[in-house]
Amino acid sequence: MIDLLENNEQLIDIKSEEITLSKVVSNNLRFNIPLYQRLYVWGEEQINTLLGDIKNAFLTDPTKPFFLGGIVVIKNNKKQFDLIDGQQRFTTLWLISKFLNRGGLERFTYTNGDSTANDKSNNFDCRLHFSVRDFANKYFSKHNFILTNSENEELKAISSAEKTIETYFNNDSKEVENINLDKLSEYIFKNIRLIATEMPVNTDENKVFEAMNNRGVQLQQHEILKSRLLHRLQHYPDREKYAMIWDACSVMDEYVEKSLKDTANFTWGELFPDKVTENEDKYEEVPIDILPKLKAFEEKEDSINLLKIISDDKFLEANDNSKEDKTQYSSEQVRSIITFPMLLLHTLRIFQFKKFKNLKPEESSEVKEKNLIKIFEDAFKNETLNNENEVANFFKLLWQVRVRFDKYVIKWVTNPDSNHEETHLIKKLYKSKYKETISVRRVSPDTNEKFALLQSMLYHSQELITQYWLTPFLNKMLEDHVDETILFKYLKQLDNDMFCNERTVKLKELSFSMLTKDETEMSGNVDFVTAVLNLKNGTKFASYWFYKLDFILWMNRKEFIAYKTEELKKLWENYRMTAKNSVEHICPQTQNSHDYDLVYNVSDSEEVKKHKLDDFGNLVLLTSSMNSEYSNKMYAVKRTEFIKKKRLDSLKSDIIFEKNNWNYQNMDDHRVMMIEQFSNYLNN
Repeated sequence: MIDLLENNEQLIDIKSEEITLSKVVSNNLRFNIPLYQRLYVWGEEQINTLLGDIKNAFLTDPTKPFFLGGIVVIKNNKKQFDLIDGQQRFTTLWLISKFLNRGGLERFTYTNGDSTANDKSNNFDCRLHFSVRDFANKYFSKHNFILTNSENEELKAISSAEKTIETYFNNDSKEVENINLDKLSEYIFKNIRLIATEMPVNTDENKVFEAMNNRGVQLQQHEILKSRLLHRLQHYPDREKYAMIWDACSVMDEYVEKSLKDTANFTWGELFPDKVTENEDKYEEVPIDILPKLKAFEEKEDSINLLKIISDDKFLEANDNSKEDKTQYSSEQVRSIITFPMLLLHTLRIFQFKKFKNLKPEESSEVKEKNLIKIFEDAFKNETLNNENEVANFFKLLWQVRVRFDKYVIKWVTNPDSNHEETHLIKKLYKSKYKETISVRRVSPDTNEKFALLQSMLYHSQELITQYWLTPFLNKMLEDHVDETILFKYLKQLDNDMFCNERTVKLKELSFSMLTKDETEMSGNVDFVTAVLNLKNGTKFASYWFYKLDFILWMNRKEFIAYKTEELKKLWENYRMTAKNSVEHICPQTQNSHDYDLVYNVSDSEEVKKHKLDDFGNLVLLTSSMNSEYSNKMYAVKRTEFIKKKRLDSLKSDIIFEKNNWNYQNMDDHRVMMIEQFSNYLNN
């Protein structure tokens, strides 16, 4: 019996059971999204996280169950179950099944109406139904329906989710190209477990929904891990200070100096006591060795005894309102590109590297947030690490990594003057020359645009739940006497070596092996890149090649903008990476009867046409919504719309749409030019 209602209302008997998708099919269960539930809202990050977790679980052991969490349902009077809780997760699972459409998943996606599962009739219904929102049901129907613009807008998150799933499985950078999709589908169908909790029919759904959404959340894994690590330090003199360090580091959506101030109750003057003496803002360094400052603060607090407090009026007056902090702090709202568990796991990998110089890459810890506690427990079982000194050393390393992370790694920064859009920036800490009491995070006067853009390219083009390039990059930051110039050069070489060579090992191992390499040993393979870009891969081209190309074009922008208008020059100069997951054919795959701009001849065989259409020269990377805008429109229409938008979907697109028409020769010339850009960049 579980109490889901408040105010002493009647307790409800609830039954819960473990179900699989195969059980859903065998029992012919169908589900309804009630009207009070919001429509689907999951984005690319959540979907890729779920896909990555499923993939990793399948590769680890395809015989073990994968627990996806729970759903709460109530049976309605239409032989369906209303989904009260868990609909985002369940809908995503349904969309994955719809895409894979094999291994039993096709039966999880669609039912044969009221018929049996073996009925061969065409009376297909979706297993997932949207109450009142019939346009959503039409969207998933096997029949063709025309939806209004407003309906398409409401379904944008769902259509984007479908494109994200398609890109994940078609994109070879996600390491799924060697996975047997039939076996993966069977694994999803039979091994994914959900805890289905069924409420009694007479339950007030709205009250249950409201009560569940007002519940507190359970402890996160990193909070449990903190407790377990601190338990190993229970007799250690600085145990409380390590707890403060952990707490300060765990707040990823603030800069670390702000969270440290709040955690340790510092004033800004105590953290940064030096005054501005020059006629310019003073650059501040967050202390890389924070323990002495924490100890000094503790000793200061301990030296204030009760007798002094009650006998010293000046003390009381000076300390009125506790520790008043007259120093101001300024920074736009920021968001980290990784979670705190991810930072912990990258730090653990660096820690292993520093402690075990002979550790094989395949023996290093992986970045798998879901297994955070187990990964740490396995790592600290090692005799070398299984003592309080090494646990303390990990806390120290965590602080050092976090300080350098905030100093050199991009964050999502909200611009309140630009419709609250987010962009990737690196901001440094300064004390103002005008008001010594103001500390501010801002972009450095010596511009770091190229450094930020390179990181943004890697962030968008790599798996969001791992970002394995960060392990060697963060390790490089820990070296003495590094600066942005050194780190930019290193990251360019690291990127080339990791992603512009044929991959023979997993990213986890490749990333760890980079820790032993100097940047002078790193290089990209021009022949490999040329061979890849000469393939006729169409939508299967990895997003990385498009993102990397845009970075190269931006670095060489003077070559391309010399004769452009001032407006276009400014657009190129201010170009920023955005999340894109859809490969668009410039010459459409489906020919328009009025389209005279074609990269193939009408007399070409279907195979030859496909090869020409799927050429890298005929492709650009867009968001799924932009792709929908272009659809199968002829080149002249696409070009006109691109110019009217006065924004750059991609730099590659801008170079393509400089052409008045689009034919095979233009496409071929474009591919050759883009490969030349890659070659020159890698050779230099």
